[in-house]
Amino acid sequence: MKKVQERLEARLIRYADDFVVLSKGNAERVLKGIKTVMNNLELSLNDAKTKTVDARKEDFNFLGFTIGIKRSIRTGREFPLIRPSKKAMKQIKAEIKSLTNRRTLALPTGVVIGRVNEAARGWVGYFRYGNCCKDMSRLKGYIEERVQIYLRHKHRKKGQT
Repeated sequence: MKKVQERLEARLIRYADDFVVLSKGNAERVLKGIKTVMNNLELSLNDAKTKTVDARKEDFNFLGFTIGIKRSIRTGREFPLIRPSKKAMKQIKAEIKSLTNRRTLALPTGVVIGRVNEAARGWVGYFRYGNCCKDMSRLKGYIEERVQIYLRHKHRKKGQT
C-alpha cells in the first residue's frame, strides 16, 4: 500500500469503513484505483458519500470534523483547519438541551449537572483535537446558559412568573 501511495502521491486515512484519500492531483486516477481495489475485494463505494474535493477551495467532513485548508493571518502560511462539524455542534447542543429541559426538573440538581458534565466531557475528549478553541468556548457558554435556565425553572417559587 505504501508503494501505491508514493506512486500516486496520495495518502489513505481510514477509520473502520470510512476513509479519505489525500492527493496532490491525480484525483480521478486515484478514485479509479480505489474502485478497482474495492471491486477485487467484492466491495463497493457508496456513491452518495463518495466525492472529490479540492481541500484548498472547499471544506469536507470526516468523522464529525470539518477539515479545510486555510491561510494563517499571522504567518500567511497555509495550514489544515480541523474543527467539529456543524452537525456535531448541533447534536451536542440538542443533548445538553434535553438534559436541562423541564422534564428533568424532578431529578436532583446534582444528577442533572453530573449528566451534563459527562456528555460535555465525552464530546470535548473526542473533539479537542484540532483548532477548536472557539467551538469549545461557544459550547461552554451554551452549557452555562442552559444550566442557568434549568436552575431558574427548578427554583422558581409559586406565584412568580
